[in-house]
Amino acid sequence: MNIGNPKSKSQKPKWAFTLVELLVVIAIIGILIALLLPAVQSAREAARRMQCSNNLKQMGLALHNYANVWKEYFPPAGAGGYRHALFTCMLPYLEQQALYDSMMALEREDPNNYSTFEDEAHKFTVIPGYVCPSWPHPAVYRDLASAWPLYIGEGAITTYQGVSGAYPDREPYVDGDGRVPQNGMFGKGYVRRMGDVTDGLSNTLTMGEFVHIDQGEKSFGSPPGNVRPWILGMGQSNQGMYTAKVLVYAPNAKVERFIEGIPYNHVPMGSHHPGAMNVLLGDGSVTSLSDSIDLTLYFQLATVNGGEPVSIP
Repeated sequence: MNIGNPKSKSQKPKWAFTLVELLVVIAIIGILIALLLPAVQSAREAARRMQCSNNLKQMGLALHNYANVWKEYFPPAGAGGYRHALFTCMLPYLEQQALYDSMMALEREDPNNYSTFEDEAHKFTVIPGYVCPSWPHPAVYRDLASAWPLYIGEGAITTYQGVSGAYPDREPYVDGDGRVPQNGMFGKGYVRRMGDVTDGLSNTLTMGEFVHIDQGEKSFGSPPGNVRPWILGMGQSNQGMYTAKVLVYAPNAKVERFIEGIPYNHVPMGSHHPGAMNVLLGDGSVTSLSDSIDLTLYFQLATVNGGEPVSIP
């Protein structure tokens, strides 16, 4: 018996963390989280970029399937008067046949007054493949009239645009929303045939990402900025193009549309992927172009018949 000592000799002393040790453990955990977080974010962005690339790949297949049906002609960029154009034409080949049929039925009810600009019942329908997953803003916009001079931006957007060739000579507002050359895959007044692409489909830019928002406090300095609904084609005056852009500036160039007097058709393409944007080539393949790509090469890749001996870097 151990009457004099209430504690048994078999009892082991109890150990505990001191305050200093606890703070050290917390600091180590914090460091590990700080090291792992960029890797997690990088992995998420890699997944988003892959999904974006797949979106373009699917559009490439849609364009080729369309061309197979329409004697090797690609869809029109637009016909003016806010009529259906490029992104509507691709719908049947993107598993959106029911939506396409419903839109065509609505147009047939009143073909003389039909417009995608105002009371189109389908303009708020989101097409997931038309929006890059790295786009950090909403995909649908309503009630913009109070903040914008026009409500042209209302609807479900697309963060992709066709390529309307290159026009490297920068200009102020000329011809309304900016001149469009006749050397791109999609443009005004023509529909491009596969055989027209004498530079080679694998060396010709067909579509790319477009996410431009002005940095200032002007009308298009808040989302969706200069991004527009996929349902639009060309404006009423056949000047503004809502399905394609002319390459005048480098990808993701930080320009101000109103302050610098940049025509809408010439607003730079770009993305929210760090340092690069995804592009679709005429043969249906997808690649990534750096923001720092040589501009001469960039412009040459945008033309279908320039005859330049260039290829994708």
